[in-house]
Amino acid sequence: MTTGILLLVTLFLIILLGVPVAYAFIAVGLLFILLTLDVPAFSLVTQSTTAGADSVPMTAIPLFLLAGSLMNAGGITRRLIDFAGIFFGRLPGGLGVVNVGTNVMFAGLSGSAIAGASAIGKAMIPEMEERGYPRRFGAALTSSASIVGGVIPPAIPLVVYAIAANEDIRVLLTAGLLPGLLIAALFAVTVLVLAAVQGLPRQARPSMRAALLAARDSIPALLMPVIILGGIMSGLFTATEAAAIAAIYALLVSTLYYRELNWRKIPAVISEAARSSAVILFIIAAAAVLGQIFVRTGLPAAVSENLEGLTPIVFLLLVNVILLLVGTFMEANAAIIIFTPLLLPTATALGVDPVHFGVVIVVNLMIGLITPPIGMSLFVTSDIAKVSILEVAKANLPFLGIALAALSVITFLPELSLWLVQ
Repeated sequence: MTTGILLLVTLFLIILLGVPVAYAFIAVGLLFILLTLDVPAFSLVTQSTTAGADSVPMTAIPLFLLAGSLMNAGGITRRLIDFAGIFFGRLPGGLGVVNVGTNVMFAGLSGSAIAGASAIGKAMIPEMEERGYPRRFGAALTSSASIVGGVIPPAIPLVVYAIAANEDIRVLLTAGLLPGLLIAALFAVTVLVLAAVQGLPRQARPSMRAALLAARDSIPALLMPVIILGGIMSGLFTATEAAAIAAIYALLVSTLYYRELNWRKIPAVISEAARSSAVILFIIAAAAVLGQIFVRTGLPAAVSENLEGLTPIVFLLLVNVILLLVGTFMEANAAIIIFTPLLLPTATALGVDPVHFGVVIVVNLMIGLITPPIGMSLFVTSDIAKVSILEVAKANLPFLGIALAALSVITFLPELSLWLVQ
C-alpha cells in the first residue's frame, strides 16, 4: 500500500508540473518498476497500454467525436441554435437560455463537454456580445452549460466508466439523461434570474414565417439526437452502432441536405476528429497501466478496507470532495480509469448502486471542468471570448454554485439516475 500511495502522490506532482497526463501515467508505471525491481511489470506496462484501448465499445469514442466535427462543419450546430431561439429568444436573457438548450441538443449528438464548449462557444459567444450580453457572461454560461455533454447520452465519460466498471453501456447512458436535464434546467432558471437582476436583453419576436422556416430547416438536425438516444435507450442498437450511425447521418445531412460541407473539407474534419480521438485513447491506454500497477501494490484493497467503516452518505461526500479537486486538473476519462477501481469496491460494499455511482463520478468530474483555477472548459471559452480566465471564473460563480447544488441532489437522490433504468 505504501508504494501505491507514493506512486499516487508522485502522479499528482508530475501532472501539476505540467507534464501531459498520458506521459505522467507511463512515467509512474516505469517508476514502479525501478522501485520494486519487478521485471515482469515491464511487460505489464506494454500489454496494459495495448489492452487499455483495445476494446470494441471504445470505438464509440472516435465515432462520436467524428459526428460532432461533421455537425459543426456542416451547419447542424447553427440550426440547433436557430431552433432553440424560436422558443426561448423572447424571454429576458433568452439568448442565454438558447445557449443552454443548444448545449443540451449538442450533448445528445457529441457526448463531449469540451467539444460543446468549443463548438457552441464559437457560435454563441460572439452573437451574445452582439446582442448586448457581456463577453464574460457568454463565456461563463457556455462553459457551464457544456458540462451536460459529459452526462447526457451519448456521454463519452459514461461510456468509459461502463467499460472500467464492467457495466452495461446502455444502462449507464440511460442513467445520465435525467441528471443532465436537471443540471440544464437549473442553469436555464439561473439565467432567467440573472436576467431579471442584471437587465439582460431579450430578442425581438421572429415573424411566423421566419419561425416556420427555421423550424423546417432544423428538422434533419433535430432528428439526429432522436435517432441516437431513441436507439440506445430502446436497445435497438449499441453505443458503438449509435456512434457509427451518428457519423454517417451527420455526413449525409451536412453534404446532401444543408450542403455546407463539401468533399474537399471532409479530410480536414476527419483529421480534427482523429487528433481528438488519439489524445483521449492514448490517455485511456496509459491510465490502464496505472490501474494495473495500483492493483499490484494492493492500493484498491487497502482503500476499501479503510473506508468500509463509513456510512454511505459520508463516503459519497468524501468521494465528491476528492473528485471535484481531481476534476480541476486531470482529464475526466483518465480520472475515471484510475479512480473507478479504487473506489467502486467500497461503494458496492456500502450498498451504493454502481450505476448511480458512475453518474456521481462523472458529474463531479464535469463540474471540475468549470472549477477555478484550472477548469479546462473555462480556458476554452475564455480563449474564444478573449477575456481573462479570472473574469470568466468570477462570472461563472453563480453557475458553479448551481452545479454543486445539482450534484448534491444527484448524489443523495439515486432514484434520479436509476428511475429510467429500473
